[in-house]
Formats: sequence, structure tokens, C-alpha cells
Amino acid sequence: MRLRAIRSFGPTLWGIVTFLVVLAATAPWIPVFLLTVLIQLLIFSALSYSLNLITGLTGYVSFGHVVFMAFGSYALAFGVGTLNLPPVAGVALGAVVGLALALGIGLVTLRFRGVYFAIATLVVAVAALYIVLEIKELGDGQGIILNIGFEPLSWFYTIWVILATEVLVTYWITHGRIGYGVRSIKSDEDAAKSVGVNAARVKLFLYALSGLFAGGAGGVYAWTASGAFPYQAFNLMFSLQMLAMIVIGGMGTLLGPLIGAVAVYIPSYIFLTVLIGFQFIIIGIVVIIIALFVPEGIVGSLRKYVPELRGFIE
Repeated sequence: MRLRAIRSFGPTLWGIVTFLVVLAATAPWIPVFLLTVLIQLLIFSALSYSLNLITGLTGYVSFGHVVFMAFGSYALAFGVGTLNLPPVAGVALGAVVGLALALGIGLVTLRFRGVYFAIATLVVAVAALYIVLEIKELGDGQGIILNIGFEPLSWFYTIWVILATEVLVTYWITHGRIGYGVRSIKSDEDAAKSVGVNAARVKLFLYALSGLFAGGAGGVYAWTASGAFPYQAFNLMFSLQMLAMIVIGGMGTLLGPLIGAVAVYIPSYIFLTVLIGFQFIIIGIVVIIIALFVPEGIVGSLRKYVPELRGFIE
């Protein structure tokens, strides 16, 4: 039965898995500079998949998703700096903190819909920054500096595991029984409720998962940055970049978040070394164009206009 299930995996999943396996096998031989760039790309890919679990699958736009990443960063910094945890355990702590926060925040904010939910998540992220600034144990507003060395391979394999897990979880959700409920909520939540879908439970489950993975990715980000710093960790630009990634790649798709991460991060990195600030202007223009003319994103548009690819990409 398990063998039959494995054989049923689509070409997209096999393609992503093959890509990740090749990266894992070749990482020790990749030059350090390129490896650090790749690690940041994987971090943004993980963040993109985390937001896709709630915004892409249900249509609930979150402008405050950075809060889970930020608290994941602080969890690692506090765990390593104060509790003397190994960094990998700090990443796990960040994931647990992200999960707990998502459950708490989701119980309140997921009662709202549309623009009200988006505003609520934005307010939570802004408020969280000022709360952290007042907590002495979290650096007393200055952040937490760590001295844990330069470990690119450890960073790489940790974020690799997080990203690979997200891909498999996304596939499981979209192809399992829960996927029917998720799609019905995105299409018409009231109609979904009328046919017995427990929309509140499904949304909270997805939101909790998104917080879990964003917290873990935030932990790896703090590990690479050797600390957590308030204005950097809670920078709302992270939320906007996550949104840009799934909009450009294709909301709710399996491949879209990865394509979107490449499409957003690589130009951002290039422009960051040439014209600081212009990368966000260009990303914003691209997002507006895609939202207006190709709302399905890259993956959705390929499926729509190239029928031969419908059975191969999702």
C-alpha cells in the first residue's frame, strides 16, 4: 500500500525532491560564498512555504507573518545564549514557540475575514516588536548577540530538513482529505460550513503549521546572523517578501513558493549589492503586474496556458 502511494506522487513532487537531494549531496563541495547565498535562499523558500500554508491555501492574507519568524529567532538566541542549548535545539525551540504563538494568535485573528484579518495580523506584528523591546531577558531592546561560530553546513542541512518537511506537508494537505475542506474554504467559507466542514479547526491547524515552520526558519536565520535584533527581526519587509513570493510563484501550489523565492530573493540580493532599496520597488511593481494580469502566478499561468504541463506541475 505504501509503495503504491509513493508511486502515485506527481512529477512536481518528484522534481522538487530530486532537486533537494542533489543540493544535499553536493553541499559539501559548494564554495562557501555560494553556499551562504544558497542557505539564505532556502530560508526564504521555507518562509514562503510557511505563508503558503495559510494564505495560499485558504486565501487569508497575513501581513504579520514575520512575528513567527522573529520569535523563532529570539527563541534560538535565548535558548543558545541563556539556556546553553545547542543551535539545532534552539531551532526546534523556535519552531515550538512559533507553533504556540500561531495557536494563540489564530484563536483570535482567524475569527476575522478578508481585510480585517490582514489588518489584525499587521497590528499583532507591530505590537509584538514593542513588547520585545521592553523585555530585559530578550536583550532589553538591544537584541541578543551570539558567539557560536561560522557553520555553513550545519545551517544548510538544518534549513534543508525544514524545507523538505514543508514540501511533503504541503503535498499531504493538498492531496489528502483535508485538501477538500481547504479548497472549499478558499472558494466559499460559508458554503463549506453548510456542508459540514469545520472551517475554524482547519484554519487554525494550517495557521499553527505555518507558525511552526516560520519559527524554525527564523531560528536558522538568527543562527546565521549570530543573534536576534528587534528592528531586524520584526522588519515587516519580510512579510511583504513572503507575500510577493507566493503571489509571483503561484498561491496554493506546490512548486510556486520555491519558484517565487528564487524570483524574489535572487534579484533582491543582486540589487542589494548595487542599488540599495531599488529591489523592493522592482518587486512591488512585479507583484502589482502579476496580481492584475496573471493572478494565478507563474505556476498557475503555465497550467492555464500550456495544457501539456497540467499533468506535470502543480
